[in-house]
Amino acid sequence: MKVTVLTSIFRGNKHLPSFLQDIIKQTIFDQCEWFLLDAASPDDEYSIIQPYLKQYKNIKYERLEQDPGIYGCWNYMIKNSDSDYLTNANIDDRLHPACIEKHVKELNDDYNIDVVYCYNVRSHTPNLKPEDINSSHELFVTAPFHPKLMLQCNLPHSHPVWRRSLHDKFGYFSTEYVSGSDWDFWLRCTVGGTQMRLIKQVLGIYYQNPEGMSTKEENMERNLQEVFDIRHKYTKFLNK
Repeated sequence: MKVTVLTSIFRGNKHLPSFLQDIIKQTIFDQCEWFLLDAASPDDEYSIIQPYLKQYKNIKYERLEQDPGIYGCWNYMIKNSDSDYLTNANIDDRLHPACIEKHVKELNDDYNIDVVYCYNVRSHTPNLKPEDINSSHELFVTAPFHPKLMLQCNLPHSHPVWRRSLHDKFGYFSTEYVSGSDWDFWLRCTVGGTQMRLIKQVLGIYYQNPEGMSTKEENMERNLQEVFDIRHKYTKFLNK
């Protein structure tokens, strides 16, 4: 398998049917291992997933007895999978069918690049399909990679593809943060000299989920504190 797709499941019933269809439509799905990790969700997602498990041998499902948080789930899946490349796929987001393939091609073509990401549109409509994107949809903020820009925002953001070897060099996602540990990890990699590349195409849809971990209104104070703490942590290394 070339790519392990990491998906943490928690209260995902209303997004799961279209999400499952979205991922199996990936043009290199047959080269992917799709790891679905149920983080002790109170919903019955398994009943929706089960038919796919019977049909596709490259889909792996496990259920945990306790929820370790999204980054604990990612770490578990990374440690219990085997592939050259990794990517995360969030249940409420959507990918263009060629998304993973185009990211993998960049990594295959240039061994100096370790992380690849793309443009995404921001949607306030759940389960928007890639074919329904139009000029009215705003781009989610990102930019071509530069170490100093990484201090301003999490450039790779929602579904980058990266080399597994980064975890041998820089460890795993910290469980210190609830919503900011991916940014923390990419900054750790940046300080270590990792090179990243932006694909200048819209290949994904980021759903501004009002119930999302990083977007729910009641979580904003905590999330902003995490942003402050992470930025402060790396400023001395990158703001020179």
